[in-house]
Formats: sequence, C-alpha cells, structure tokens
Amino acid sequence: MLKIGLVRLLWLALIGLLIPVGVYRLSRLIGAPLLLLLAVAIGLGYGALKADNPWNGDGLAAKLGLMAVSALALAAYAGASVSAARLIRRTWPKIRSY
Repeated sequence: MLKIGLVRLLWLALIGLLIPVGVYRLSRLIGAPLLLLLAVAIGLGYGALKADNPWNGDGLAAKLGLMAVSALALAAYAGASVSAARLIRRTWPKIRSY
C-alpha cells in the first residue's frame, strides 16, 4: 500500500491545486508571455543557486545546462498550469449544466 502522510498530502495540494491557480491568476494579471519570461528568469536564478559557482570554468557546460533545464522546467510548469486552468474555466459551465 502507498502510505501518504499529512505533509505529503499538503505538498500535493500545494503543487497540484494552489500553485496552478495562483499562476493562472498571475497570468491574467500580467499576461502569459510576461509570466513565462518571469518563470524562465526564476528558473535561471534557481539553477545558478544550485550550481556552485556557475561562472567558473570547471564544469561550466554542465552548470549552464542545469540552469537551462531549471528554467525550461519552470516555464513548462507555468505554461501547463495556465493552459489547464484556462481549459477548466472554459469547460466548467458546460460541466455544470449537465
């Protein structure tokens, strides 16, 4: 059996429900292209923090790769969240009418 504790359940609720709704509302406020640019910037910053001394020559390509993957993952998550929330918003009145 899969054991899910309270902390894991709260993380699932946060990542699966609250963050996508917040990302969608932020995209409605500032626009989706600006939101994706912000996600890329935050992802690059996170990658730079995780890569120790990202601008040193020792393993520079791997560190820049980590930064790029972090940025792309965060931008993909933001895009998927906004797309899913828009789809739900469009189909919700049709679902409620049944």
